[in-house]
Amino acid sequence: MAKLSFFKVCLAACCSLIVSFAIAQQDTSRHQLQVVEVFGKPAEVYAAGSRVTHLDSTYLSTYASGSLAEALQARTPVYLKSYGVSGISSVAFRGTNASQTAVLWNGLNISSPALGQTDFSTLPISGFGEVALQYGSAAANYGSGAIGGAVLISSPNYKSKGIGAAVQLETGSFDRLFGTGTLSFSNQKLQVGVSAYTLVAENNFSYKDISRFGKPEVKQENAAFNQHGFTQDISWHLSPKSKLAFHTWFTKADREIQPAMGSAYNSAKQQDESLKLMSEFTHDSYLGQTIFKAAYFTDYLHYTDLSTDSEANVLTYQLQAEQVYAYAERWSLRGGLNLQHFSAKNDGYTGQQNENRAAAFALFRYNPLKSLKVSLNLRQAFVEAYSPRPTPAFGLEWKFYNSNKHQISFKGNTSGSYRVPTLNDRFWIGAGNPELKPEQGWSYESGLCHVLVKGNALLWETEATAYHMLIDDWIQWSPDNTGRWRPTNLQKVVSKGIELSTRASVKLGQVNVSSSAGYTYTVSEQADVYEGSGDKGKQLMYVPRHKAVFVTDATYKGWTGFLNLNFTGLRYTNNSETNALDNFLLLNLALSKKMAIGQNTLILGVRSENVANTVYQTMAYRAMPPRSWALNIKFIIP
Repeated sequence: MAKLSFFKVCLAACCSLIVSFAIAQQDTSRHQLQVVEVFGKPAEVYAAGSRVTHLDSTYLSTYASGSLAEALQARTPVYLKSYGVSGISSVAFRGTNASQTAVLWNGLNISSPALGQTDFSTLPISGFGEVALQYGSAAANYGSGAIGGAVLISSPNYKSKGIGAAVQLETGSFDRLFGTGTLSFSNQKLQVGVSAYTLVAENNFSYKDISRFGKPEVKQENAAFNQHGFTQDISWHLSPKSKLAFHTWFTKADREIQPAMGSAYNSAKQQDESLKLMSEFTHDSYLGQTIFKAAYFTDYLHYTDLSTDSEANVLTYQLQAEQVYAYAERWSLRGGLNLQHFSAKNDGYTGQQNENRAAAFALFRYNPLKSLKVSLNLRQAFVEAYSPRPTPAFGLEWKFYNSNKHQISFKGNTSGSYRVPTLNDRFWIGAGNPELKPEQGWSYESGLCHVLVKGNALLWETEATAYHMLIDDWIQWSPDNTGRWRPTNLQKVVSKGIELSTRASVKLGQVNVSSSAGYTYTVSEQADVYEGSGDKGKQLMYVPRHKAVFVTDATYKGWTGFLNLNFTGLRYTNNSETNALDNFLLLNLALSKKMAIGQNTLILGVRSENVANTVYQTMAYRAMPPRSWALNIKFIIP
């Protein structure tokens, strides 16, 4: 407990230091401070050559009643694996697994150090500003776990002056109810926003039980889901050059764990509770932009069934200091230090486990020509009992053709990555392996981008990317010679593939149409086996070779129609390619009407998911919902 108290004192001291330093910066009348402008979107500034996609707040509002898992599934061709309607949902990039994906909130990693992954079903859209996805190794930017890619979440920016409010209610199939409300205030110096939500779903749908003779239709049991939470964001402009921000994010979920078809009923339940607190201070001076961040995260999990009662509680403390210097739009340099402390209590451990980590990073962006962008990044991690290698990254973007209508660019990136074994990997009683090595990887990608512009009538963007990824010392849980499941550094994995995407916006009179499509072809297989015979040359389990998505929406005089097609190819349920889940195609439709009521806005909407009533599974023997509908109403005060 001494270590824990010490870090609490350090965190409190750093927060006090940020506030004290911020207040000291309010008087700038005697100084002329240089304006620092970092060009481009934050996720792309130091990621030249990498594939980056954005889900802005306008799009996310379509899925305001759902989770980030549902939004990513509908809009992007990344693969989400869901353990049923009430189970964990995880995302995987480019043939990797969920623990090889980093998730950052306002620039700090929020993935659980115990599990090494994030449950996307508990990440509500309500309270988010923008979501960006960076494909490929991003560890030079974001640290451990960013082997396959990274998901970057930001808090909303309340720019509208005065008071704003919004309320949304939704009811739908399978006894589903959702409600959310947002209240904000903004002026020249202060921005305050609070968003709260609640979601209740019985998930009592009917399905065909393929594990029983004759595939009888049964009603789903033990799959109810109850979740609520809130976010709070305060931004205080102390002066034209200084800003102090506080962010709060609380989520609590009570859920029944949906049983697999044919399994014994065990009344499994799980409670998840997460609290995230962050303070951030930003100051611009002739030295550039200085950023301090201090954060405290707590993640609690309580699992019960007929024979088990297990609790886990992980506390995370993070400090990060950054310095950014930008010279107009020519070059930008960003360097910093990140400190982390984890304290975990788990019924599966012999006692409390503590771990300290640190990382130093330097990110450089240079535009030698208007048509050429180059980035060079380096990150060095320091972890107790481990020595991860440095993770460099080099990328470039070259716009080699530019006319009045057409722009064609070449993109290329190579980067290193790593992942430290999780606390469960090392300390689980009877299974943990403290001798595990960190995963190390290299990623290479290149591609072409084409942009077609015809005045204000048409914008069409197309991108094609090919990549090759090699991951050494891949950690996998597998049975040893006694039949006991343990994590070992079993294999070297090669993942390679092609990613295609296109997006177009066209204006036809009073009709605006926006469409996008994406396709991925992924080969992810063992290239080498260090222990046992393995399954060399076979596709890894739950990695579809083919994944595609098509989205289109049209607006006309306040009416908006939305169509989404999502295809997932065959997935093997083991590494020997002997069992598989069939491919499936989902169709989702939505229609809404926006109406003005004075200066306020009323939006009425109807949505239907799985319109074709497709029978499918994302995990073996986990039933997924048939056709469903939802009605929603939203009232917005500017």
